[in-house]
This record gives sequence, structure tokens and C-alpha cells, in this order.
Amino acid sequence: MKLSKLLFAGMALCPALALTTVAAREARAEDRTFPAGSLIIPMDQAYQAEGIYQSYGLLFHLLREGVPVHWVIESDKVWHGAACNTAGDLCAWDCAEEGSGVKCPYPTASPDFFAGAQVVWGNPAKGATIKNHGYRGGPFVVDAPHRDKALEIVNAWNDQSLWGQNPWADRATFQVVTVHEATAPFTADSKKELLAAPTIAVFADGNEDIATAYLRAAGIKQSNGAEFPAAKCGAGTCGPGTTNPDLLTVPSVMGNMGTCDAPNQNHKNGALFTPEGLPAYCQIMSMHWNVADRELVQCGGGNCPATPEECAGEPITYHGHEVVAEVRSFLQYPTHFFAECQAVNAYENAVPNPAWPYLDDPGRMGHFLTTTGNPPPCPCNPGPDEGDFQCVVDGCGPGKDCCLPKDIKERGAGFLIAPSPSPIKVLRPDVPYMQFDGFFAPEGGSEPAYNLSTYLGTTYKNDRDVTFITATDGPGKEDVWMSGYMDGTCDVDPPPPPPKFTGDEAPPKSFNPEASCGGKVSYLGGHSYTGKAGQRLFLNALFEADCTSESGQPRMGLSLTGELVVAAKSLPVERGYVVGYKNEGSGPALDAVLRALHAASGLEVVDAKMGTVSAEGGSWALGAVSGTISQPNDPAASGSRDATLKFTQFGEHVLNLDIRYRVGVSNLSSTMNVTIRVLLDTDADGVPDETDPSPNDPASCGDSDMDECDDCKSGTFDPGNDGCGPSGNGGSGSSGGASSDPAGCGCHIGPASTSPALLLAFSLLGLGLGRRTRRRPR
Repeated sequence: MKLSKLLFAGMALCPALALTTVAAREARAEDRTFPAGSLIIPMDQAYQAEGIYQSYGLLFHLLREGVPVHWVIESDKVWHGAACNTAGDLCAWDCAEEGSGVKCPYPTASPDFFAGAQVVWGNPAKGATIKNHGYRGGPFVVDAPHRDKALEIVNAWNDQSLWGQNPWADRATFQVVTVHEATAPFTADSKKELLAAPTIAVFADGNEDIATAYLRAAGIKQSNGAEFPAAKCGAGTCGPGTTNPDLLTVPSVMGNMGTCDAPNQNHKNGALFTPEGLPAYCQIMSMHWNVADRELVQCGGGNCPATPEECAGEPITYHGHEVVAEVRSFLQYPTHFFAECQAVNAYENAVPNPAWPYLDDPGRMGHFLTTTGNPPPCPCNPGPDEGDFQCVVDGCGPGKDCCLPKDIKERGAGFLIAPSPSPIKVLRPDVPYMQFDGFFAPEGGSEPAYNLSTYLGTTYKNDRDVTFITATDGPGKEDVWMSGYMDGTCDVDPPPPPPKFTGDEAPPKSFNPEASCGGKVSYLGGHSYTGKAGQRLFLNALFEADCTSESGQPRMGLSLTGELVVAAKSLPVERGYVVGYKNEGSGPALDAVLRALHAASGLEVVDAKMGTVSAEGGSWALGAVSGTISQPNDPAASGSRDATLKFTQFGEHVLNLDIRYRVGVSNLSSTMNVTIRVLLDTDADGVPDETDPSPNDPASCGDSDMDECDDCKSGTFDPGNDGCGPSGNGGSGSSGGASSDPAGCGCHIGPASTSPALLLAFSLLGLGLGRRTRRRPR
């Protein structure tokens, strides 16, 4: 018998089945044709000068409201370091209208794509036509199918008269964001498809007002909907439980540290994590944490005594090294950490100290991007431009005198402090981090730039290319802007993984769907870039993080195990089912709720173990669901819940499964519809009349497993107990063999020994696919 006939026969007889969704393809940079009607948010100064920062706020709210946005960046773009109108060094592209011959009076990268458009909002004037412009600086594009929903958000963002109905758009700093609508299809390289608006934490390090100024300029708010404050934090004004919950203090980040005599070494119990131990934020940023504060440990609110016994029972109230540990644990997931100025060395140069009062374990290591180096033995003879070193007695352990930097901010290097480079060298204009248009000037401050140390032998981990803005002799010398995955696990812009494979397709040998790069780290030298190009780099980093795009998202699959064909002699009838869920993406799903809903009469959920039953159906509050990136003691990435369904009518019934969850401040869901057929079974043998050749004889219903014995010989459908096969237990002999049945039925095991239940599962894998949808925030 052909397999197709077996599948057909199995569909009528199979009592159980598991349906599972197929995970979505990974996002990848690819040429994509956007149709006319697609919306373009320009990110170059020709059309987006005043509204450049608020473009990121608009992007945030588009994602928050469920509108996917493409970050379009040409993979082969180049940076033109001189002003484009420099005589003898003109750019090959024009500033605004292509073909005008007018060059920009500032440096730019080459265009990401060319398109004609009409102005919806902003520059040059609403309704104006742009014949052909080379859009630069990493523009954002909303595909035409999402145009109408996106325009509602754009209009509310740009029209202050609509703020009363849309309070999320109300903001202290207001600029109109230019938006164009494509008048013809265009092809461009979608570097990233952004899907979720990030949750953002700012470390209250004494200079948090630099970060909040960047965020206020963009119009990006806290998770509670309040604007980030303009002023620095005061006593009791910041942290969980305050009006500024996303401004995190040292005690909130470090979590419960225990007591002097019983210290807590849990590096995932601070405010960066949910109670389940998963990241509570997509991003955290620290603008100028002082190295001296990193080295501070306090017991009972004051200085710690000489020994832990002297403060037994007193709580450890401040521990700078634990902040580093919590951030390191946070970066085990697809998250992002941004540091500026002295905060760079506060984290990067941190090394564990096992002595009291630190009592550090290896988890308190900084060095997210750089190696620790090897301090040479005394005497000290550093080369030119290697910094100031001194011989420290026992500096590298008892009896090990060695050369260490004189400046405490450079101890543990890592990084040495360097002056601002002039001129600068721009690398990798093709990565999202490096999208800007115009001049970039490094800033001053206590740490304007960073050097690796030849004297100490420090390098970027795994020799990764993490430097984007540096001196002409860089990388490694006067580096200003660096980004990479923690511990050098991957290149900062790795090629996207291949898609999931199904059916007979074979994935390449190098493909590992469980592999992940973890979290990203970005460092920017200089004190403050308010209103300057460095502010764009900060905002780029917010949305470049994997937790905003497909690569760091959950991918929730759903399943239903139970009878999809219910054979019933009479009604009502009840059946038990198992509703399953599985996260096949790298990012966690937070606040997840699983539901089984009935759409019409004739079907109802009458019991939901560990959940609740309502008129709509059953629901289960799951809490957090881990992704493929998980750590010991994290919540499970999959699970199931039991439900009992009651059928009161014959026919087809649709059960809707969905799982709702949160990523950042975006609320998402995955859904799947399953059709269950309830059919008359007059003889109650478990086989519906419509496929039972003997509907009035419970001992006869056919031979689905081709063993030449009736599957209902026992009085009910049971192919494994129809008297065939070795020892009369059916179907366990080898393919093609024969056996003698004690009951006298010599049965032949056919060429396909697969059970009808399994065959049916295979046949319907493509019929009940889950569908990921996006919803407005609840």
C-alpha cells in the first residue's frame, strides 16, 4: 500500500495527535523590494536635520504599537571623510535631489538606496515631490502593508493637537519628524527588521542626566510611561518602587548581598532581572561611573571593619564589584550594555579581588571586550606613549612585584586612557552602530579615548574587530567608539544564521540553531555628546541590540495533543487534551499567558488544571518562559497544561490556541487554530461511521496497519491488540518478516510498520501552523 493511502486511512482512525508550529525564519540582511506606499524616515541631514533625534522616539513607538520597521543599510557603503563639496574630493552622490550637482558641505557615507517620494510630514514641505534622493545614514522603512497603522502613529507623534487622545506622544522636547512616502517601488538592503521596543535602564551613577538628556531629546520614556527626569536622582527618587523605576541605583542593581558573615554570591538577584532570573530590561547604560565608587564596599551603611567577624549579621549595603557581576550576568542573554567616559574603565578594567571585604568570585570579572594583560616584573620600562607605570610590591600576588599603571582608573587594564584622536578614522559604515551623517568630533572629559597596551599585552578578545571610530593608527590606539559581543563570542555584525529547515531539506553542517552570541557591549569615549553626532551613536546602540530584532526575540510554538477525530456514540462527550508551548527563539518571553479559546457553540473548555476557566475558554498564567539562551535555574523554555473539552454537537469545532507575552514594552502573541471533528460512532468501537466499513459491528472496522487482521477484533479500535504479530501483540516483528500468532492467525508485517497515529501526525504538521501577531499594549 502506498504511504499516501496509509496517511488517508490513518486520518480517520488515529485517536491522538500532536500539532506543533513551525518557527519563523531568522531575519537576515537581504535585498528587499519595497512597494510604492512604503514609508521612509530619512536619517540624513538633507531631509532630517531638526527631527533627527526624535526619529528614534518615533521608531520606539512604532515598535511599541506593533509596526515592524526595517533598518535599511547598504552593505557595501563607504565613508567619505571630507566634506562632500571639497574641491578635488567631491562625493559621487548629491546631497538632496540626485542629479542636482549640489554636494553636502559635510562628510557623509554613500547612500543606502535611491528612491522617489512624496513628503508626508516635514522637510521640504508636506505634499512636496522628491524625484530621486540617495537616502543616507541608515533610514528606517515601514513596508507598505503596515502604512495605514504606521501613519496613525506618525500623525499623533507630529501633531500636538492629537496628544490629548494619544498621551504617549506628549513630550517636553518637540520636533517634527520628516516622513516620506515612496512613489514607486525601490530595492534596498534590510539590515535588520526591528520588532520590539526596548526596555531601557539607566544606571544612576552620578551622571545619569547625560543619558536622560539623550533619551528626552529622542522622546523615549520609561516603562511606566513617564519621561526620564532632566535632573540627577535625589534620595529616594530613583529605582524600583519610585516614580523613576528605570533609573537604577547601586543597591538596586547589586541586589541582596547578604551579611558580612554570610555574603550572597547570587549575581542575578538585582533589578536587572525578573524574580524568575531573566533579564527585566533590553538595555542598561552607565555614563560616568567613578572607578573609586566601583571599588567601594560598605557594611551596615558605613565602612566595613577589618574582618567580617566584626560586623557579623550586618548587611552589605554597597558593593561596586557586584554591580559589574550583575551586568556580566545580564549580558549572558541577548541584551545590550552601553558605557561612556569613565564608566568604560569602571566596568572594563574590573578584576575580582577575593580578599575581604570584596570576597569576589570569578563572576565579578569585567573585561567584556578586552583581555586582562600580563603586568611585567619590576623594574618598569614602558615604551613611548605606553602610559605611567610604577613598581608595586606584591602587586601581582605575594612575593610578585610587578609594574602596574599609576592611575587607579587604568588598574586591571584592559584599557589605558588616551587623548582624543585628530584626525579620526571611520571604520565599518555598514553596521547599524555607525549610522550618522555629517561631522563627528570626539569629546573631552576624563576619558576621551582608549588605548590597548603593548606593554601589558592587552588585546580585544578573540581579536574581534570591535572598533568603529579611532585614530589613523588605530584600532588599539585612541579608540573612541567600540562595540562587540561580550567575551568576543562573535563578530559584531555576524552573518545571520541560515533559516530553519523542514521536510527533506538538509541544513548545512555548520548550522547550529541553538548557537547564540549573547549580549553586546558598546563603549564611547568622551564626557557628553548632547546635540552632537555621538548622541546618534548612543541611540543607534539602543536599537541595534539583538533584543529588538528577530535574532533576539522569542519564537513561540504551540501544540495540542489529543483526539482530533472524536468518535462518539452519543453527546455530550468529554475528552482530555494537552496544550503545549515551546520557545525556540533566543530571547525570553515575559508575563506569558497561555489560552485555549472556543469560537462557537458545541465546544467548551470545562476544566483547565493549574489555570482558570471562563466563558471564553481556559487560560494559564505562565510567567516567564526562557529562550534557547538560558542559565542554570532559569524557567523552562517549554511546558504544557492539561485541559478538558466538552462537545455537545457533532461536526467540526475550532479551538484557538494562543500565547501572549511581553518583549521590552511590546506585547506580542502567537496563535494556532486547531479543528477537531466530532463524528457519530454507532457501534462505539472508536471508529467513526463515515470510515467504518461495518458501522454496526464493533468487532469489524478495517485493517489500517496492513497486518491482515481487523483492528477492532478486540471490540474496539486497537491495532496493537488485533491478534497479529509475535506473541499476538501486533506489529512488533521486523519489517517483511512473518510470525505465528498463538490464536492461529499467521500475520504478515507489511512494508510500512508506522502506526496510524504517527502517520497522521506527519500528515497534519503543515495544517495547524502557529501565526505570530502583534498587539497594541495592554
